[in-house]
Amino acid sequence: MSKFYENYWGGNVGYLGDFNLKWPKLKKLIPLEDNITIIDFGCGNGKILEEIKKINFKARLIGLDVSETALEQARRNLPEVEFYKINDGEKIPLKSEIADFIFSSEVIEHIYDIENAFSEMARILRPGGKILLTTPYHGLIKNLLITIFAFNKHFNPTGLHVRFFTKKTLLNLLIKNNLKPIKIGYYGRFWPISHSIYVLAQK
Repeated sequence: MSKFYENYWGGNVGYLGDFNLKWPKLKKLIPLEDNITIIDFGCGNGKILEEIKKINFKARLIGLDVSETALEQARRNLPEVEFYKINDGEKIPLKSEIADFIFSSEVIEHIYDIENAFSEMARILRPGGKILLTTPYHGLIKNLLITIFAFNKHFNPTGLHVRFFTKKTLLNLLIKNNLKPIKIGYYGRFWPISHSIYVLAQK
């Protein structure tokens, strides 16, 4: 997995293709309080952290990613931000209850040990802290259309995605880890064939 994402980020130095699709909605959910800690779980090359910094320049920012190539790009652009390499299935190298807010967009669908990822994000989030997750949406109608018209393309075994979430399975994972959903929304196209779902939850 590590080599795969080193190669992937070696060819990606700018904003990812879904940025303009999601950011107009997601940026409204970034907290504005002074002197808080915001973590981007799966920060890639740090482009979203650059945007978060524009919204809350007084926050302590931390980026986490599995790719050292991506983190090298992020460190060059954001030398004042803390970055840590993480590994799928392992403990995040941060103290418990350190984060006031965790942002993770279009990341969880790439994770093999998804139960560990949710458990670790919950561990580093302080009581009362919030987490904002997004992932490609899979609902009944969209799934039927995918099955009929685009099954091989969507579930291509050479693709990047290894997890496929419905609203129910995503909420179940959050609730299992004592993260209470407080806002749910969608972006891209229109419901019930939305591109992605986002959930804001609180510990």
